[in-house]
Amino acid sequence: MPETRPPHPHELEVSLFGPGVGECVVIHLGNGEWMVVDSCRSSDGKAAVALEYLERLGVDVARQLRLIVVTHWHDDHIRGLAQIMQKAKSAQFACSAALLSKEFLTLVAADREIKLIEHSSGISEFADVLDILEKRTTSRYPVGPDYWAHEGSLLYRRPDHGVTVTALSPSHQTITDSKGAIASMIPTQGEPIRRFYRPDPNELSVVVMVSTPGINLLLGADLERGSHRTRGWQAVINSTVKPERLSHIYKVAHHGSPGADLEEIWTELLADQVYAMISPYARMRVPLPSPDDVKRMKQYTENIFCTGPATKSPPRRDPSVERTIKEMVKTHRAIRKRSGHLRARVPLHGRFPSDVTLDLIDGAVKL
Repeated sequence: MPETRPPHPHELEVSLFGPGVGECVVIHLGNGEWMVVDSCRSSDGKAAVALEYLERLGVDVARQLRLIVVTHWHDDHIRGLAQIMQKAKSAQFACSAALLSKEFLTLVAADREIKLIEHSSGISEFADVLDILEKRTTSRYPVGPDYWAHEGSLLYRRPDHGVTVTALSPSHQTITDSKGAIASMIPTQGEPIRRFYRPDPNELSVVVMVSTPGINLLLGADLERGSHRTRGWQAVINSTVKPERLSHIYKVAHHGSPGADLEEIWTELLADQVYAMISPYARMRVPLPSPDDVKRMKQYTENIFCTGPATKSPPRRDPSVERTIKEMVKTHRAIRKRSGHLRARVPLHGRFPSDVTLDLIDGAVKL
């Protein structure tokens, strides 16, 4: 089967998986080395999609998976992450340098017996990852991520084949906002508590650029536009470390929502007729991307591909069952049984678009 043929050693691959709720990006960086950005589970809820795919390709995950990046700690981006970390014994781990207060407290109180907060599933996954990192060191002191990602930070570099992975966010101002929000929770006797700006979780997202000799890849995570030129996408656009080369493949930010879109992303960061790859988000009254979202993006490129329709017709159910569901939830959508899969492959020294091969697998579509 074509989907189980591994890429050539000197070939870049980007695979985007999205079942309707959840997202994962798997990238071949060349020479048999891989990275994973975010995580979602397979249809049965047991295995991480990235592990299933890499094992189908015959990849030695323990040795060949070199970098794992978590863009932010929303549940739909981290399910199955600890499972990947457990198997990827040679991988370095990167997450946002700007943490929310709940995550920070979990990091400080890594001992599971200290119940400072009520764990959400995202926080629990974070704690599992910390446990795995802890077990990999002989140090007597606590350990954390290998990289705290921020604008301009280098996460991976292979000079022999000219591939680098660089974080473009969060901005330094966002990190300041995050630290200030945490500091404001710690009262000082006799002094008023100053109110700090508290960033939205999506403002903390790690946007990643993969650069090769031929083409660049931009992964937009869920980064929002930002409330100021020093935050969100506005900060990426205005950064002194903004990439000089345009990107040719773009993992669209936040499922194509307008709150994560700026004209300057398309005109200053992306090539003409870029290949835009989207994972849908069906858990909304109007699923993402909406028809208006697609129309907006088509101002810049006709090459918009999605891991599958945001929704399907709901399955036929007994009327009493359907009535009970409607009484319990405001909206509901049918989630596909198998994660849609978009895969682009191109030689590391290849040209865009002539050398790019794009596969639409398991229900992925062109919009």
